[in-house]
Amino acid sequence: MDPIRLGIIGSGGMASRRAEKFAAHKDTVVTYIAAQNTQTGPELAKRIGAECLTDWEALLATDVEAVFIGTHNELHGPITISALEAGKHVFAEYPTSRHPEEGRRIAELIGSTSSPVLRATNNESISAEHAALKDQVRILGSLLTSHFVRLTPGRGKRPEVLFNLQLTGPPALFFVYHIHTYVSLFGPAQWVHCAAEYEGQREDTGYDRFANTLTVGFASGGTGQWTWAGGIEIEKTVQEARISMNDGTLIETQTGWDISRNAGTTALEFGENNRTLEDLFVADVRGETDWRSDARMALDAAAIGHAAEISAKERRVFELRELGL
Repeated sequence: MDPIRLGIIGSGGMASRRAEKFAAHKDTVVTYIAAQNTQTGPELAKRIGAECLTDWEALLATDVEAVFIGTHNELHGPITISALEAGKHVFAEYPTSRHPEEGRRIAELIGSTSSPVLRATNNESISAEHAALKDQVRILGSLLTSHFVRLTPGRGKRPEVLFNLQLTGPPALFFVYHIHTYVSLFGPAQWVHCAAEYEGQREDTGYDRFANTLTVGFASGGTGQWTWAGGIEIEKTVQEARISMNDGTLIETQTGWDISRNAGTTALEFGENNRTLEDLFVADVRGETDWRSDARMALDAAAIGHAAEISAKERRVFELRELGL
């Protein structure tokens, strides 16, 4: 079987890592890199033996069968939509879209039985740990409540992107991989409430620090709450997660999850991952998977981020049905 011809959009850290993995994969060949950065784009193309283009639209006009999207969040939606409309399979960094209208259009495009593949880079679909967590959730009954807290002292290596509401969106979007885990476990949200504080905001929508609290009511019952604060006065990063079910509580640890009950606490056991996301995408393209359920999950997770932004701006509880998804 011929290898899948692939184009990479972007040349930053994530795009570079994916490009190298696809270039080394036996079932894919990277033929083009599309990057506006005149230094990293040509360097990456030369390293993996691809041709460098400066325009992602030009890449979509080539004979590639699939694209990987590794740009900033603001471009995920437009490129995903254009690629799907052009008949290209899409493997994209999360979130799938920055704005609600983009999410609606993507949902329409993948609704057809003959649509190209859409795969987001969420690890739940290949994670042995997540599979064990999902099995345990079924055993422990209904969700009562869950919470996630992350407090960070610094701004990270790319503050100009991560701390920018226009390019990256609110924390509920650039931390959407945490939300995706819970959507995978409990399904889509019914309502969202978000309180957001940003300090040092500038005209370019960049800012110096933030504190966001997001509360979600799942359509299946139970609530989830996420608190993120970045660029704050704290010595080192703090992160914790708890999921309280009818028959026990799951506690995130440095190596996985513990299962806590009145009688005691035990570690959640799980095996090793036996495939990569690149393997899974190849299987998607070759029609060997039911990728649509994962794509729908990615859209549902991104929709929580879209709803959170509206909720914070309008200072109200936002019903997910208002997005029209």
